Amino acid sequence: MTLEPLPANPEWAASWNAAVHLYRHIVAGGVPDEVSTSLLLAPGEATYCDLPFRYARYYGMDVTYQRSDSMFFGSALFVAAGMAATAVSNSRAKNRAQNLAAAQWREHCLARVIVTNYCVMCFVHGQWLRFAYPAVVDFNADMLNGVCYLIFDGAEPLQLAGPQVPWLVVLMSSFLYGPHRLPTLPFLHPIARA
Repeated sequence: MTLEPLPANPEWAASWNAAVHLYRHIVAGGVPDEVSTSLLLAPGEATYCDLPFRYARYYGMDVTYQRSDSMFFGSALFVAAGMAATAVSNSRAKNRAQNLAAAQWREHCLARVIVTNYCVMCFVHGQWLRFAYPAVVDFNADMLNGVCYLIFDGAEPLQLAGPQVPWLVVLMSSFLYGPHRLPTLPFLHPIARA
């Protein structure tokens, strides 16, 4: 069974076509086109992408919550009702804190993403974050839903999403794995078959 993308809009269709073109170009021995940037790069470093993507990181947090300890005086019914209300309140606060502390995708925002032959850089919350390729231990993508994931050694996973992801995944895969490995990557099979 062949999976085909369901273009949600013209931008998605254009990205899919650009990804197919880039894939074929790289597999045939071509190199991606460079784009200019105002960023200061390392010697030998070149820029190949400067586009906005939805950005998120995956991590848990340490969260504290305020436990309520109340004293109740009065009838047995009043004391029991007060203790029950306090227990419910404490339980809700604890559950809320546990939900906030759980590992999940956070920091959702639109980020400027630069892809070079050395790294991926994201401009997030007023600063540049640099994700060097040697720190990547796994790279995967859900091409049909426009999401890719970079897993690092010693850092929180990175998620990039948007209509341009199919093209981005082909580009980044060529730097992470090398052009000769593109046909072996399962997440690129829909592009290779297009």
